[in-house]
Amino acid sequence: MKVSHWLLAGMCASTLFMSQAATAKNIELRYSALHGKLKQNIKEGHDDVRIALYLVNQATGKVCDVKKGWMQKEEHYEELVIPESNELVVPVDKNLRQANPDVTFVIDDGITCDMSMQVIANTQFDDTISKSDIEKLVPQMNNMMSDLGGMFSSWFMPSVEGVVVHFSDVANKRIVTNKDNAYTIKDNKLVLQLSQLKDNEQVRLPSAPTKITPWLPAQ
Repeated sequence: MKVSHWLLAGMCASTLFMSQAATAKNIELRYSALHGKLKQNIKEGHDDVRIALYLVNQATGKVCDVKKGWMQKEEHYEELVIPESNELVVPVDKNLRQANPDVTFVIDDGITCDMSMQVIANTQFDDTISKSDIEKLVPQMNNMMSDLGGMFSSWFMPSVEGVVVHFSDVANKRIVTNKDNAYTIKDNKLVLQLSQLKDNEQVRLPSAPTKITPWLPAQ
């Protein structure tokens, strides 16, 4: 789910401080701003899903390419591992929260990137996803959304009723399941509604997904 939703947008709002070099730009944050969101990942009730943070290009909506990242507090320095997905991965630690180091991510100059908070599946799916997989993910995604939104979230936010499977380069493709149901991948996204899937139905994927996020019906 993208941060454009009003509830997550409000929760994810933070100031991004930028310093420019010749060909790169530093996005500078405080650790506490990241910890406040990522601490949800260590709570019980949603072991198969997590909060993921990204920098998203304001103009294109695509995830920004992160060149490098590190944490620093005076003389203490720790370089961060940047995965292929460009997820902003930082350790969740209460001692770091107290120390509150500066966290820096390096992106290309000349673009504007906003922070996006998304709920995603922890499981890495290769070429198949089944109804039973989605049945396992949906209640955990709802638990995570409830934890994020607090006690009143169920009044304003619709329940997760399926998943969106994201691909890196599958613009438009028709696929058929083992139950002969047809689905279309549009703009690198495949929507699978749990209510439309049959028992033991499996969806053969054209390539490994980059991530799997909640699908919420439009209000």
